[in-house]
Amino acid sequence: MLSLLTVFACVSLSYAQEYTKEDKKLIEQAIEWSDNGNANKAIELYDQLLKKYPNDGTLLYEKAYCYVVKQDFQTAEKLLGKAESNGAAGFAYALHGNCLDNLGKKEEAIKKYKEGISKYPDCGQLYLELGIVYVSLSRLDEAVDSYKTGIKVDPWYTSNYYRISQLLCTTNEPIWGIIYGEIHELLSPNSRRSAELSKAIYDAYNSHMVFEDDTTFHVSLTSKNAVFSDGEKLDIPFEVLFEWYSSRYEDPSIVKEKGHLDMLSLVENRKAMLTRMFENGQNQQFLYPIFKYQQKVLEAGHWEAYNMWLLRKGNDEEYDAWLANNEEKFSAFADWYNDNNFDPTQTD
Repeated sequence: MLSLLTVFACVSLSYAQEYTKEDKKLIEQAIEWSDNGNANKAIELYDQLLKKYPNDGTLLYEKAYCYVVKQDFQTAEKLLGKAESNGAAGFAYALHGNCLDNLGKKEEAIKKYKEGISKYPDCGQLYLELGIVYVSLSRLDEAVDSYKTGIKVDPWYTSNYYRISQLLCTTNEPIWGIIYGEIHELLSPNSRRSAELSKAIYDAYNSHMVFEDDTTFHVSLTSKNAVFSDGEKLDIPFEVLFEWYSSRYEDPSIVKEKGHLDMLSLVENRKAMLTRMFENGQNQQFLYPIFKYQQKVLEAGHWEAYNMWLLRKGNDEEYDAWLANNEEKFSAFADWYNDNNFDPTQTD
């Protein structure tokens, strides 16, 4: 099976203090048990360790997590309060807020997430959890703002991209759902969520296309409009430019299938949008890392394979047929990608 690899630094268990070699083995065993659903066995080990390290925030957090596995959120919440008082990191505040949310205390959960953010402002997980609570309360603008901030402070944390894309692909601003979804796919290419967003991106394009005839269509991806500023200068938001450049007029190369573009036509449409933006100099005004990466893909000769992979779940039948005839093309792209991972922090 063909797949893409992505490279991240390996993360190992970090310890708040020095443990003996034997105690480290006990901690690792307890984590393995809790991850496999054996929470009671794990709790026994943590109780044993906490006799030796009674105020260790990491151990208190791990024990609390076991109670979350057991759905005992009240006990977990008490342990997390103690963990926070003993130097537990941002993820402890995230889990504490989860417990409060599960206990029906959503406003208290919001306060807890914000408390965590005040102490750990670069913890992407806290913005994620805050956004999720806002969505559950139908406070969608606040959710979007929280996800965006999480992406800004912790750009390698993929869950914020997933949640904001999932949310915006179904609103009147699907353009940002498409962009954030593509970034998530690049950062987490083989995940279940990546496959889900592949279809969401494809659907966001095709569900917002209005065909005038077989060669002309308009893509409605934003509610924003171009406006005159100071009565003279035309102010064109990036979203409007993206929409304009994604629309096509009297183009005989497009292939319409039951009211939408076939996959290869959509791939070519995305290429036309990117090319027009760079040709007209807007790339200097809107230097989003994703567009730089797209240009890099295009220049390397992998545009078709990259975009067919990106949109693969939009139409399984079309993608499978393309892949059957283009395995070498896809393999070449996969090899290139594994040496050219996307960096969301790149600005030059």
